[in-house]
Amino acid sequence: MEPDLPDPITNYNRQIDRQRYERREEYVLGHHPGFNLVYWRRIMRAPDRVDRLGRHWGWSRDQILLTKALLVSRMACVFIDHLIGRMEQADIIPPNADAPHLEWENQYRQFLRLFLRTPEIHGRRDIVKNMQRLHRYTMPSEALIQFRRRHWRWIERILPSLLTPSAASTLFIRRQFNVHGDPGVAARKIRFTASLYADIQERLYRQQWMYAYSNCMLRLYDTVRKTPDVLAALVGLK
Repeated sequence: MEPDLPDPITNYNRQIDRQRYERREEYVLGHHPGFNLVYWRRIMRAPDRVDRLGRHWGWSRDQILLTKALLVSRMACVFIDHLIGRMEQADIIPPNADAPHLEWENQYRQFLRLFLRTPEIHGRRDIVKNMQRLHRYTMPSEALIQFRRRHWRWIERILPSLLTPSAASTLFIRRQFNVHGDPGVAARKIRFTASLYADIQERLYRQQWMYAYSNCMLRLYDTVRKTPDVLAALVGLK
């Protein structure tokens, strides 16, 4: 089953770079008329390019697969932004669309179906499966939930020492994990740190726990992605 929406990592990066994406799209729409299907051919070639680069740089299989998934997800979003922009320009957006995002989501699903039906793209099913796995990155694993239940009294005892605004702001920055050890151990430590951060945000600022947890994991992404084995372990945790 293909993912219905882009993964949270892609969405987070798009939010950060929104102005750059919008400026680029405005330039393309203003200087290059018509639908730019050249970009679709770039998407088709992207997985093979990642394979070649991965072999050249000695990447692990997990690193290659995750890089393909993230790259295709990002390129798909740029391509759909372009299609939607052209459709709005030509006034061919379906009139029964209740909200602008619905047509975007429909085009994303259409893209995935086309991607899966294109035999020239090697390993396309594995790529889409990994695009789906990326959604796990911001979700607490079942092992973390069970750990918190078993050790809640201990967690509750250490929380008061962390419940200050300075602790809330520095816990996220002060890395309490070693990403250079065993990837599975590092992944579990990262998730536990994010859960503590969410506890603090919930108690100090009344943030919803899941939102705070997801936000912390996304803000940690720039650090985590430098260690692909740890990133693979994070999206592999169930």
